[in-house]
Parts: sequence; structure tokens; C-alpha cells
Amino acid sequence: MNADLSLSIYFAGLFLLAINVLLGILGKYKLNSILGFITLGTLLTGVSLVVANTGHLPMSGTFEKMQNIALVIVICGLIYELINFKNDKKSFEFWIIALIFQAVALFDVLEADPYFYLYENTWVALFFQFRLISMALIGFAISKYLSALRYTKGGKEKLSMFNIAGNFALLGAIIFLCGEFSGSVWAQIGYGDAWRWSKNFFLSGGMFLLALLVSHLNPAWLKNRNIQIILSLIPLVIIQILFLT
Repeated sequence: MNADLSLSIYFAGLFLLAINVLLGILGKYKLNSILGFITLGTLLTGVSLVVANTGHLPMSGTFEKMQNIALVIVICGLIYELINFKNDKKSFEFWIIALIFQAVALFDVLEADPYFYLYENTWVALFFQFRLISMALIGFAISKYLSALRYTKGGKEKLSMFNIAGNFALLGAIIFLCGEFSGSVWAQIGYGDAWRWSKNFFLSGGMFLLALLVSHLNPAWLKNRNIQIILSLIPLVIIQILFLT
């Protein structure tokens, strides 16, 4: 019964996110903000049901991971709106990114991973949670870069959005590194050494370096702000693709 309810809530969240995107495109920003809190409650309920059904926080299953990432993106977006609504009434791209992550689960089994004994380990839980949060923050950074593309060329708002996006990319990289540290402690305790060199470890290192690259792009390097934004977007999109594959 709980599994059926979890699936229903998942689709409700998917539908509401699609409505949020549509309202953003139509410019109904105030209505979108009001509906956004209903969407937030739905996504939070979905993640809560995953926890209730599995006995652990969202970890490695696609169904649970994507809902968790979408939830964090929406939380970031709504907090940003509450703080900056008077100055920025046009940002809705974070709804698009949240919708994409929520929809990714459709390509896998629509159920949470069964309980696994390693999930009881604190370091394992931290590894997965930091990793998911970092992907959400990087996803939110992508949304802010997309928002910046719509602002007037050379305007202060465009530069401000560009800097905000870069800060979120850097924060995502820091959180990602915290996850890698947690994973290394887990590996040290469980397997006797911090990490073994592997394809996954190589990809993790590449994702971290790409995030750092974005956050260290100097705005003075190029006069065309849109080119700067695109050059920042490319590494972040690559990170998301590497995470999803």
C-alpha cells in the first residue's frame, strides 16, 4: 500500500513541476510561487515515503535519488525567491531542472532500493547524501546560468546572476568533496584502504575539477557575458551527465 502511495505521490510531483514550468514560461510568477509550496510539500512527502518504505534516507536507487535531488533544487529555488523576489521576479529555470531530474526516474524501476546492511553505516549515508546534495546544488547553478542568459547584455543583473551561479557551483564542489571524504573513510574502515583506483574514482575526480573550473572562471577574460555563461554551463552539464550515466 505504501509503495502504491509513493508512486502516486511521485507522479503528482512530476505533474506539479510541469505546471510550475508552464506558469514560469507564461510569466505567472506570483501564482507559480504559491503553487511552488504545494509542489514542495508533494516532493517532501514523496521522499518521506521512500524513507518510510525502505527504512533509510535516499541512497543509490534512481527512483529515490532523483526525487531527493528535485526536492533540494526546489528548496533552493524557493528560498532564493523569498530572499530576492522584489529584485528578481523572472527566474523559473530551477523548475525546469527539478522537472528533468524527477522525470529521469521514469527510465528506471519506479521503486526505492530495498534495505541494504551498509546503509546503517554513518559514513555510507554521508557519502550518498553529500553526493546527492552536491548534484542538486550544481543543478541549481545551471538554472541560474540559464536565468542569466535572459537578462540584458551588460546589465548589473546579468553579472549578479552569473556570480550567484558560480557560487552555487563552488558550493556544490565543496559538498561533493565532503562526500568523497566520507566515502574514503567508509572504504578505509570496510576494506582496509581509503580508495582503490577505479573508473568511478576517476570520474568523481573529473566531476570535482570541472566544478572548480566553473567557479574560477574570471569574468574579465571575455567581454561577451553570454559566452562566459555558456562556457560555465558546459562543464556543469557534463558533470550531470556523468552522474546520471
